[in-house]
Amino acid sequence: TGTIPPRIFGQNIPGLRILYLNGNELSGPVPENYGQSPRLKDLWMNDNVLTGMLPIIAEGEFLFLEELLINNNEMTGEVDDSLCLIRNDTIPGGNLGVFHADCQPPTGGGAPQIVCSCCTACFV
Repeated sequence: TGTIPPRIFGQNIPGLRILYLNGNELSGPVPENYGQSPRLKDLWMNDNVLTGMLPIIAEGEFLFLEELLINNNEMTGEVDDSLCLIRNDTIPGGNLGVFHADCQPPTGGGAPQIVCSCCTACFV
């Protein structure tokens, strides 16, 4: 429970490659510096109660990211193009191949929680 501490991202843990935060009842927004872990491959933040939207990532961040899961949260808004640009089918050297979000419209109608043009799987 609690929020995601910003200190786990960035140069504080330079060898961090896999971070599974899923299913921990984490709340609040994703830290602004979440893209600054230089070697991170897998970032699973699904199945929590995170709010807000994913922060924009700067050029040169998430160079090795292969999996990003944010589905089953309370996040809303539009995924920034900065994340779409690291998809493995978008640019040479892009690695992101798995990107899950709550971008499917509800079965009863209405808008999805998240608007995402580059997610690989959408959930309600």
